[in-house]
Amino acid sequence: MAESAPSPLGDAFEAMPVGPGFFQNASFFPMPIVLVGTREPDGAPNLAPYSLCFPAPHLAPDALLLRCRADSHTARNVLRSGMATLSFVPDTPAFMANVAVLGTPGPAAERMARSVFALAPSTRAASAGAEEPPDIVAEAVQVFECRLPGDSAPTPEGEDLWLPLRVEAILLKSRWRHALQTGGEPPRLPVDYGFRAPTATWLSRRTTRYDAPRLRPRFQLTVPLPAETIVARFRRALADPGCPVTGAATMKHVQLGIPAHERTTWSPTVDLMLTDTEEGARLHGRIGPHPHVWTFFLGLHAVVAFSGLGGVMYGLAQWVIGEPPWALWAAPVALGLHAFIAGAAFIGQGLGADQVHRLRAFVEDTLGA
Repeated sequence: MAESAPSPLGDAFEAMPVGPGFFQNASFFPMPIVLVGTREPDGAPNLAPYSLCFPAPHLAPDALLLRCRADSHTARNVLRSGMATLSFVPDTPAFMANVAVLGTPGPAAERMARSVFALAPSTRAASAGAEEPPDIVAEAVQVFECRLPGDSAPTPEGEDLWLPLRVEAILLKSRWRHALQTGGEPPRLPVDYGFRAPTATWLSRRTTRYDAPRLRPRFQLTVPLPAETIVARFRRALADPGCPVTGAATMKHVQLGIPAHERTTWSPTVDLMLTDTEEGARLHGRIGPHPHVWTFFLGLHAVVAFSGLGGVMYGLAQWVIGEPPWALWAAPVALGLHAFIAGAAFIGQGLGADQVHRLRAFVEDTLGA
């Protein structure tokens, strides 16, 4: 086999090794993100995110294979109780951030104390003398309630196990059952290309990259819809009682922000200006702090700038009349204060990153991107 071959896009294919874990080590293979629910020996609930969970029709029509470390809480709980739940949660910034928390190593009780998910009782009744079935995630779009068959043995693979699970029940929220049976927009479920670490996991949602840090980053989107239709979509989405953001959509301008009870000093806003093009509409987006906070930062910069300029002028006057020009120190002090204020703004951007993700996700979901 040749090592590379030209592609129609002008790039070249390069051969990658095919071996154990090729779907993570040598490729971008889309996999689901599911929360596997089990019970600890003391009956406490345990949730852990997994992606290596695939249908296994070669075993049975209702079979799945779940790969997990043999020494993990999940593997031990499934092998002991023979039960697990697989909860598929929506792709929202808050949920994905907490999925990363639940995926960190450590005692199950400590991780579960930081969980944002509500748990609901299983629909399965406990068998006589058996453990209580694990709970399900109330916020999930759908849940698979599974059992480890007594006549099936896990397949070891190094330090990992492939657990064969049989799906006993599928629970689907009524909204999505209607969409499945009659057509319509499907739920937005998260997909990843391999868990490596909480800070090094590739999710399917595209992110906006910037060449350099900016106090108010900008982005552009082209949508094959007229501007009036886009504005109407935002109005309907913002009018939904469950809308995760607040804002207004008027004419060809959309302004989005964080609800008042969640708003902090570093909470971002998104301004969208729409212009009609031959392809549809182009959205010019700008991410920045709340207008009141932005005005406050501009005022601080102005005060520092005028104070520094006044100090320099006074220092020059001192120098002309032969006095020590100590006031010239105002220039480096002003520059230092400008840098400090700008640094505080960038720190605020980092603290508000999750909320920026929420706003961008709302824009993409509303546009059907």
